[in-house]
Order: sequence, then structure tokens, then C-alpha cells
Amino acid sequence: MRLGLLLILVFFSACYRVERPVDKNKRPIQTFLIKKNLSVRNAGLKFSYSLRKYKPLKKQFADSNWVLTFSDDFDTLDLKKWRPGQPWGEVHPDNLHQYYDAGEVKTKNGYLYLGGAYKPKTFKVKDSIVNVPYAIGLINSDISFKQKYGYFEIRSKNPSGAATWPAFWLTGANKWPPEIDIFEMYGQKTGKTVHAQYTTVHWGESGSKSRGYLCRKINLPKNTDSSFHVYGCLWTPYSIKLYTDGKCVSYMRVNARLRKWLDDEMVVIINNCFEAKYLKYLPENFQRNEFVVDWVRVYTAKQVPKIK
Repeated sequence: MRLGLLLILVFFSACYRVERPVDKNKRPIQTFLIKKNLSVRNAGLKFSYSLRKYKPLKKQFADSNWVLTFSDDFDTLDLKKWRPGQPWGEVHPDNLHQYYDAGEVKTKNGYLYLGGAYKPKTFKVKDSIVNVPYAIGLINSDISFKQKYGYFEIRSKNPSGAATWPAFWLTGANKWPPEIDIFEMYGQKTGKTVHAQYTTVHWGESGSKSRGYLCRKINLPKNTDSSFHVYGCLWTPYSIKLYTDGKCVSYMRVNARLRKWLDDEMVVIINNCFEAKYLKYLPENFQRNEFVVDWVRVYTAKQVPKIK
């Protein structure tokens, strides 16, 4: 019985087309991931996670082989560690449905709250005056921390409802790509789809034929907006392993070509967000939602495997 279910998982995880929404300014190349996603290993990991009871872990890599290099328990908002928003400013011309608002980044009782709120504000974009309806919270470690390789993890609870788009991701400190999305979750029309974890690796040169990405989907317990879960990424020169609640749920091999594109230190970004095409499904009286973060931690290995 289990073998049959495993073979079905292999087939469907191998043959879907990537239709993951991405910011317009990124313009990735959509691909059919038949060969890239045909992995008995990953199907087995997903199946194993689906059978495992949720048991929150305090630390996944707290042993003598690892050194803590960055952390925040969010007892206060440390503006020496985090930039609220992105370095280019409050609004991006390709995403005029939302803007970054420092007022939507708050801490209370040891938690970080990244809001997503209906809060219209007027901006001058190029030569036009634009009314941007939604405010979102985002924090970026680019002012204090960047790291190449290591283990990155977060304990968080998703926002609820349609159009929501929380994310925990790494991006190049000096260029884009590279990018490793440890998770992105999508509420879409009803909010029920927010319990699927999308993990994505972006590579190549922006605007060129080398641009591509590999996306994997993991179905999680249907409580990610009501309970906290721990999400982690172990990035080494040879692989990228994704963990959820201490269980490895996805594995991506890093070959010499991909290693070249990922050859950069990365910063940590945590954000709430709205997916523009699903905003019409929000209730008429919608005011706000919140992405809640308990803590974030980053470790480095005392000995990083040498590149052969």
C-alpha cells in the first residue's frame, strides 16, 4: 500500500509545471521539471513527513559541530540587526498593489509581527501619482549580517486568508540571483492553500537565458496559520536540504554549474506580502492579517566541506 502511494507521489511531483507566482521584476524562466523533479528521494521525504506527528524542536543544529552566527528572539525590534523594508525604498514599480511600511514591523511579548494591512498611501512613481492600497511588513539583515553556507531556521506562524504570501528567504548580498526561498506560502482564493510549502532555488544572470529556478512543493499539516512550525535550510557546497519541524522534506543536489551561480554570501529576509491577482478575493471589510515569528537562527559549520 505504501509503495503504491510512494510511486504516485513520484509521478505527480515529477510532472507538474512550475506556476509559482514571482515578483514581476524577477522574470524567471518557467520550466517543466520532469527530469529535475523526478526524485524518489524527495517523494520519500515528503511521504515520510506526512506520516510524522508534529513535534516542535527548539534547535535542529545546536551541537558541537555548529556555531551560532546570528539570532533574534524578538524581545525587542533590533534596528541594528534589521532593516525594515528593502534598500530601494517603500514601493517597487512592478508591485504597485503594496508598499513596505516600517509601521507594520512590530514586536510584542517575544514575537515579531509582520502585518499586511489595507492602508492606502500615495506615491510618486516615475512621472505618475499612484495610490497604493496595501502596506506590508518586511525585515532584511543586509545592514548587519550575510553568510555563505550554513543552517538557517525560523519558527513562525502563517497569516490567514486569501491572497496572503508570507516568505522566509535568502538572497545574494552583492547580486541577484542567487536566491534560496526556504518557504513561500500562498493563500490564493480561499486561504486554504497556505499550508503548502514552496521551496525554490533561483540561479543565473538576471534578464538572460541562464535564468532559471527549481521549485518543490511540500504539503504540510493544515494548521500553519494557527500553530507554529520550524522551517530550516542546510546549504552546503554540494546540496541544499530543507527541513520542516526537524524533518528533512526536500533535497537538491548542487552541481558545479549551480555552485557557480550560488557563489555569494546571502542575507536573510522575512516578509508578509499580498499576491496581487488574488486581492479581489479578500472580504470587503478586510483590514489586516499578521505573519508571526517566534525566533530566527543561523549557524555555520566549524568545517565546511572543501570543494573538490
